[in-house]
Amino acid sequence: MKQTSLGLVKPKGIPIDNYNSFDLIKTINEEEDDVPDLDDDDQEDDDNNDDGMNDSDNDEIPFNEDMKLQSRGQLSTIDEKIALLRNKRKKDKKLLNGSQTETKKTDDNTTNIDDTTTNVEDIEDESYEMEMEQPVKDKMKIKQSKKKAAKKKKEEDEYFEESPPFNPDQVFSDMKISRPLLKALATMGLHSPTPIQAATVPLALMGRDICACAVTGSGKTIAFALPVLERLLYKPHQTAPSTRVLILAPTRELCVQIHQVFRKLSQFSHNISVCLSTGGLDLKSQEASLRLQPDIVIATPGRLIDHIHNSPTFTLNNIEILILDEADRMLDEYYFEQMKEVINNCSRTRQTMLFSATMTDQIKDLIQVSLNRPIRLFIDDNKSVAPYLRQEFIRIREHREGDREAIIAALLTRTFRERVIVFAQTKRQCHRMHVMLGLLGLKIGELHGDLSQTQRLDTLKRFKNEEIDILIATDLAARGLDIENVKTIINFVLPNTLKHYIHRVGRTARAGKTGRSLSLVGENERQIIKEILQTCKVPAKMRIISQEVIQMFRNKLNELERDIEEVLKMEYGEKMLNSCEKQLDKAQSKLSSEKKQNGEGQPVNDREWFQNRADRQKEKETLRLGNHSKKKLSKQEREQMKKKTSSSKTAEGRAEFEINKVAQFQIREAKKAQRSNRLYAYEDKTSSNKNTRKMPVKRRQPSSSFASELTRVNKTNKPTRKQSSSGQRPAKRSNSGQPPAKRRRKQ
Repeated sequence: MKQTSLGLVKPKGIPIDNYNSFDLIKTINEEEDDVPDLDDDDQEDDDNNDDGMNDSDNDEIPFNEDMKLQSRGQLSTIDEKIALLRNKRKKDKKLLNGSQTETKKTDDNTTNIDDTTTNVEDIEDESYEMEMEQPVKDKMKIKQSKKKAAKKKKEEDEYFEESPPFNPDQVFSDMKISRPLLKALATMGLHSPTPIQAATVPLALMGRDICACAVTGSGKTIAFALPVLERLLYKPHQTAPSTRVLILAPTRELCVQIHQVFRKLSQFSHNISVCLSTGGLDLKSQEASLRLQPDIVIATPGRLIDHIHNSPTFTLNNIEILILDEADRMLDEYYFEQMKEVINNCSRTRQTMLFSATMTDQIKDLIQVSLNRPIRLFIDDNKSVAPYLRQEFIRIREHREGDREAIIAALLTRTFRERVIVFAQTKRQCHRMHVMLGLLGLKIGELHGDLSQTQRLDTLKRFKNEEIDILIATDLAARGLDIENVKTIINFVLPNTLKHYIHRVGRTARAGKTGRSLSLVGENERQIIKEILQTCKVPAKMRIISQEVIQMFRNKLNELERDIEEVLKMEYGEKMLNSCEKQLDKAQSKLSSEKKQNGEGQPVNDREWFQNRADRQKEKETLRLGNHSKKKLSKQEREQMKKKTSSSKTAEGRAEFEINKVAQFQIREAKKAQRSNRLYAYEDKTSSNKNTRKMPVKRRQPSSSFASELTRVNKTNKPTRKQSSSGQRPAKRSNSGQPPAKRRRKQ
């Protein structure tokens, strides 16, 4: 038996490829939920904190030898509720059909006519489960962008250094990499590096700070994993062990994926230890593994800060390499306070590397990471998508916003049936689409911040193992996740910015493979569609679905509305029961902790956080979209709230709510762009005007000897060789040979 870096025991005889790191993960106990973890709020739309607030389990989850996650609880899952309602609907249909056939037998003259009508009705009712006999094909049109004349390229800022040329045709054996790493790359089926890997590895081995940008699916994780492992192999611990490498990522799922890559690359390097530390996982096992001072720590910012303040043996003073994956997300306002706290605790003499597909090149964002003579490696433009991605768009007319759900149902039942990811803007819409499409007979899974960490990992594992065909997710799954053979990406609503769009569609067409993206575009989304079309290297296409098909699916969804509401009500009751049980468990744990006292007779202290409760609440309020204040509302505001709640029950109201979320984010980004820039300790030559006149600098008048003697407090009062025996210091002579006081009188 061998102990892993997570503090669990790994059985012998299991090869590294078949050994999934999901099976090493314990879930967090409810007693440890006092410390907030703001690691991966699903963008600005997930208003609630997702760190264990909806966990339905208080005990540790057992893992069997088949490496399958076992969900705890006797409560029925949402898929079971959907299956019960579907079976009930089928039984009702059979009873109706039986009663109709009995009445039809009495009329001998009209039997043939009645049989033909029932067959047509069956086709219409079951059209969501099977193809129609004469399917109506969607029309395709080429959508070309009106590209403006290219502007002159701006001069590169002197903040960055020029990147040296690299050989894109070399292989890994030519890059001076150790044999254990070459053997691990061979077992992974990798022999030649991608352009970002060929450019990054030599510079990273030299210890240079790097700001790298490449398209999604280009191998950025291996680009920073190889030099890190090579440096640890070349320069092992000389004294006591310490944590030397820190890797930060915005989401827990991305941290788990990076941890898998490091384990595969270090499978033949037995003296390197890797630790995973993210929110939602077992806190005690992480503290135990961090106590052993692992070489590499892969973490989310919130859980890392928790360990810094509450684990006495863990420190970042010896960090030699700091890596930020999805760095543009880590440097935005949602992680600003946490990143500032982490960087203040890191060693000042370190190497820093930043990686992203939409990497920012503005100094005002990068200066807070305190890069030292960084090299900019922009292999691709930070606004480019994968080269083999086919982009399609479906136009939504101005007064037809309620057709979005019907169009999604038509696409998934008629055309795109497997390996599909559907992105929604909010968690509420994501969950509703799971229920709706599940009632249509599709194999569905959902991934967002309201789920517990066990449910999130379970859903990802089922989608990777092709147990479910369609994954509905928020922007939580938009960054960094590498899922093989994803064929299609569908956007229910276009995302907030072009950057978010690039990351969403980057889940397909990875590593040189082909893929397709479909986006539903309304009249209010014309601005972002123009930006997308201007960056298209391959002409985009417009897909046209006939109105007959849309109306047929809309009628079907209207029939299923009662079943959807019934499932949501059942789930709401179970959710309330779970919340009551959690509150009782927390109250009991607090009472027991007060009874338990340490040796000095004081109660056990709670876990510390770098912000107090008021600052944390204030930050949460500023990052939220919309008005969430607790003040009393007027009558007009109450009426508006009632209208909003009533409109959210219709398809048009739900689509409008999603679009309003995007608009609120865009308004806030526009206001933020109009703010004045912060003052930094560097000269911004791009913003200075060449024609500005230089102000004359006033010459400082020399001070008298008496004033200099008063201010000279850091020196000793011992007389020098030039001082007289009386202790008086002679006046300072100028170039003219006269004391400064006499010279001023002559002037």
